[in-house]
Amino acid sequence: MARTLLFFLFIFFAMGALSQTQQQRQKKLLGIIMGNVLESKTGKAVPFAAVSVQIIGDTVKTASSLTDKNGSFEFQQLPLGYFRLTVSAMGFATLNMDSIYLREERYDFNLGDVKLSEEANSLGEVIIYSEKPLIENKDGKLTYNVGESALSNGATTAELLKNMPLISNDPNGKILLKGKEPKILIDDKPTDLTAQQLQDLLESLPGNSIEKIEVMTNPPPQYATETGGVINIITKKGKIGWVGRSILSAGTRGEGSFSTNLSYRNKTFSFASTISLGASSFVGNSYSKRQNFYADSSNKFNTETNYDNKNLRPGLRLQGDYQINPQNLFNLTYQGNLSYFDNLSHTQYTNINRFDETYKISTRTNASQGDGYSHYISGSYTLKSKKSLAEYIRFIGSWSDGKNDNDKDYYQQFLSGSYVPTGMDSTQNQYFNTFNRGYSLRLDYNKPLKFLKGNFNTGTSYQFSRFHNTLNTSFLSKTDSTFVPNNLLSNDFFFNQGIFTIRAGFSFVFGQQLHLIFGAQAEETKTNFDFVKGNSANVSNSYWNLLPNITLRKEFSRTMNTALVYRASIRRPGLGELNPNIDYSDPYNLRFGNPFLAPTLADNFDWNFSLMKGKYYINTSVGYNIVKQVINSFRTLAGGGKTFITYVNIADRKEYEASAWGGYTFNKWFRMNGSLGYSYNVYAEAEKQLYKYQDGGSFYTTVQYTYNPNSLLTMEGTARFSSFADPQGRSRSNLTMNLGFMYRFFERRLVVGINIADPFRAQQYFSSVYGTNFNIESFSSSNTRNFRLTLSYQLNKLVQKKAITDKQKQDIINKVKSKKAPVPPVKKPIV
Repeated sequence: MARTLLFFLFIFFAMGALSQTQQQRQKKLLGIIMGNVLESKTGKAVPFAAVSVQIIGDTVKTASSLTDKNGSFEFQQLPLGYFRLTVSAMGFATLNMDSIYLREERYDFNLGDVKLSEEANSLGEVIIYSEKPLIENKDGKLTYNVGESALSNGATTAELLKNMPLISNDPNGKILLKGKEPKILIDDKPTDLTAQQLQDLLESLPGNSIEKIEVMTNPPPQYATETGGVINIITKKGKIGWVGRSILSAGTRGEGSFSTNLSYRNKTFSFASTISLGASSFVGNSYSKRQNFYADSSNKFNTETNYDNKNLRPGLRLQGDYQINPQNLFNLTYQGNLSYFDNLSHTQYTNINRFDETYKISTRTNASQGDGYSHYISGSYTLKSKKSLAEYIRFIGSWSDGKNDNDKDYYQQFLSGSYVPTGMDSTQNQYFNTFNRGYSLRLDYNKPLKFLKGNFNTGTSYQFSRFHNTLNTSFLSKTDSTFVPNNLLSNDFFFNQGIFTIRAGFSFVFGQQLHLIFGAQAEETKTNFDFVKGNSANVSNSYWNLLPNITLRKEFSRTMNTALVYRASIRRPGLGELNPNIDYSDPYNLRFGNPFLAPTLADNFDWNFSLMKGKYYINTSVGYNIVKQVINSFRTLAGGGKTFITYVNIADRKEYEASAWGGYTFNKWFRMNGSLGYSYNVYAEAEKQLYKYQDGGSFYTTVQYTYNPNSLLTMEGTARFSSFADPQGRSRSNLTMNLGFMYRFFERRLVVGINIADPFRAQQYFSSVYGTNFNIESFSSSNTRNFRLTLSYQLNKLVQKKAITDKQKQDIINKVKSKKAPVPPVKKPIV
């Protein structure tokens, strides 16, 4: 594997050296500037506008061109230096954009949409261009510009999230923000999906379809009650006209993917589609060592497992936006996912007496096959006021439907301490079938106030979800070789959950940029279990909560601010924590949910400070949380050496936390960003004595770096580490790494990328659990080491050099006649 790594590094450094040699020959003709010219009022493309670029202070070195029929323009082979872009067209005010800095480490700029104002309303505009870094920080919002990232090539959205500052994963792969589970939005809309559906979506959504990812540790008013903050994933909306890109990737750990993105955009309508297919095969191993303590003896129980998990994930995403006028906007999105999996594991169980002698062994093979699908449709309508576009009312609705089947087979053979078969074995089958369906409705209203630069926002929402879960368990009868139903381990139930919320909030600005933001949300949650078959009684629950929030923020300058934040938050138990199904995958460690769980409520107090100055930025946060009815997994030792793992509302706890994230630009080629956080949990003395709860600290850190030796080669990497404490123990990972290289060919239409994950050591998790009468030490490792090659090809040129149509000719003639002015002259390119 080391030879493979060295080979890839050699190839890319060779390409970098070659590109630098070519630059030395043509050092003054490297620059590229491109973009789209649109009408500011309507969003319509402006064809055949005169566009020129000029080195500031040098009137000789100038290049001019016309936009194509889609309003696109591109200049190539420009010298290095500071440029001024000038755009002029009949009926529009001339626009000048200054300070476009072409230099050796970055000499290609896509300016995106350049909007022209009507001549009657504007005398001309001068814009100072500001570059978009890989990671931005503003008002406590951390933005990862995925379009600038080398790691997005061939990656999934789930993989991209792992590279974000403040983001970590627990041993089960769940995404955590500052150690807590966040709310996931896509294009500012809540996903409202089950945990499994959300995981399938993030795994199937290609990273190159993402424009940027926003992380909000102190979320906006409509999501202020979310315990773990908010992550907003913004998808790409495309450029004027048709744009297409295909991506093919393959990795050494047994993974591959193919996706195609097609988008279309005109003055009022935009459409984007992504079709994808991903496949992967993960192998890994684990072990656990448990020591049991009884009144008169003790023994040990060891487990060793290896597994091979395979899956296939087709996906389709369609998105359309329609703007009737600046006051009326529609959006409709469809996301469909399929999943197929085939998992196989082999486990050995070893019983050891107090004299460290093995007296019993058993082996167990678990095979699991299944498939599933999910459909998710969301739509929104926004009505803006004619007097002020900042005043709007927005309606968001969504509908989801899904199904998952899981057919599990277990075969267990019992051996003596010397591996001699005892003649006893057992075969069981568990068939899980889960249906889910839900919908959500949300209404938001925002209105600026004249008093103290104030703002008023309010809204209401309702979310309903329904699950139908069936589990049929059977065992193989040796007498007639038939499977006999086991009703004690089978059930059939419906679970319904409805959440109603209503909120209101205000914000005001006092004197020297002192911002006061406050509000409250009232919500009612209703849940019920209806058991058709099973050993549990029907359960229903209903609770109201009032959750206030207040923020006091001081803006010392445009680059420095501080804030005091209080917000009440709620964490409702999920179906995985409520589901009473008994998972029999491990007969010595039985898992099941608790339908009687209550929600976790918290009072969160935070102080934040942000500073951006020159080459660096830094954010710090210190917090104190009072958490009530904490939901946590809990393990107990029963007779026969078995443990039961379920979820309970443990005692209240106090949390002390601190975090920091920032970045530094060392020079014009190299930038670094990083984050770290620490939290300490404190439990009551009674629980420590009764259940052996332990106070403990959690730590997580991420380092991200980017190197751009030239505009054709991009290198990027991340390194992560985490260690999480819970009342019964701790889990931690080893240091994980991710390196990305991206090189552009054929006028940047072909992009070749190499991603190297965990080149030195595969991802590993270590955990320890301490109960009242047992201790467990566990280890797990999966083959995350991967060398991925990705090919990405732009299906069409970004600037279309096609002949003008008769209709476009007539439109230009009519516009010229209406203004009674000649067509502006256009210079030929001069470099």
